[in-house]
Amino acid sequence: MPRCRPGLGTARWKQVAAAGFVGWLAYATQAQELALPKLDLPIVLPKWEHDLSLRTGAGYRDNVALASQSPKESAFIATGLEMILLRLPENNTQFTLFLSADDLRYLSSGPVDKEQTAFAQALVKTDFGSAWQASLAAEYVYQDQVVDVSATEAGLTTIPIRGHSAIVRAGLRRDFANNYWVMVELPGQRQFFHEPLDDYWEYGPRLTLGKTYGHQSELSVRYVFTRRFYDHEPLREAMGSPLAGSHRESTQHDARLSWKHYWDTQRRWRATTKLAARQSEDNGSGYFDYLRLQASEQFLFRTALWEISAEGKLAYYDYPVQTVSPPTDLAKRRSTEWDLNFRCERRLSRFLKIFAEYDRAQTISNLAFEQYVVNTVKGGLTWTF
Repeated sequence: MPRCRPGLGTARWKQVAAAGFVGWLAYATQAQELALPKLDLPIVLPKWEHDLSLRTGAGYRDNVALASQSPKESAFIATGLEMILLRLPENNTQFTLFLSADDLRYLSSGPVDKEQTAFAQALVKTDFGSAWQASLAAEYVYQDQVVDVSATEAGLTTIPIRGHSAIVRAGLRRDFANNYWVMVELPGQRQFFHEPLDDYWEYGPRLTLGKTYGHQSELSVRYVFTRRFYDHEPLREAMGSPLAGSHRESTQHDARLSWKHYWDTQRRWRATTKLAARQSEDNGSGYFDYLRLQASEQFLFRTALWEISAEGKLAYYDYPVQTVSPPTDLAKRRSTEWDLNFRCERRLSRFLKIFAEYDRAQTISNLAFEQYVVNTVKGGLTWTF
């Protein structure tokens, strides 16, 4: 997927899904600990559990189009929802449905009037015993927003895009002694874009090795091999000229180290460290080849009333073939991105939360038209049903 500023945000679904499932387990455990068995009455648990959150807020962004020159600013109104639906495990099989959608409307006239994103996932997991677990997921992603596509698209930087993704992912997990585990996944993706971007197919295996320890802390390493096939886009010569009659393909190698550590028994303090590397190569002159090195750190403090987080991301891109401005400037293209995010959330009641968030993102490059800075501040309310 292209790079986004701000990001798509769909990664939050894992935390929401996990929180929902933990809540359901707590409900089931409490029901079993009640005095009902002493009354010799049957315990009937609901087959389905659900959680629905609606959010609304307002904010300000000082560069709505992620422009390198003459940025346009605007206030905005934001709305969104998240829903998770859990099926009570039956015959060692569990079903989860997650939906998330966001709508952002700019109040000032300019190059962009709105941004919309949506994510949906249906997930089935089955335990086969002997520490084996199989899973099958179907996902859908919708994007209508300003995206930085400069890493993978020739001659394009930050543009409004509209696209749909359909993803199917099969997985197999094996747990071992001492809380070690291994998981193999086989995802396949079909991506549809409106012009000027091209549609493509993408698939490849994913291998993850991990260990759980302490207060549900986790350390894992992951390798992903991905092949991407574009529908119509041609290859390019080393100087950037299109090659007639050719079809672009790419091969990607991704490696990531992820360390999530809880510092106390109540799991109030958490640090998450990620180190990643990607090597992408095309099937031609290497014009689209690049190396990306990425690091991020997040600190999270969570209690029954408060949730406060701070996160920093840094990424470096190196292009071995592309140059700054052929033939006058043959220096190799390179760029650096960094992002800072601060968020504070306070629970006001059982069903209502208030939040405030600040985000700053910047791209620094030896291509002047690729550079931009954007600051976003927003606040609002979240209702949970």
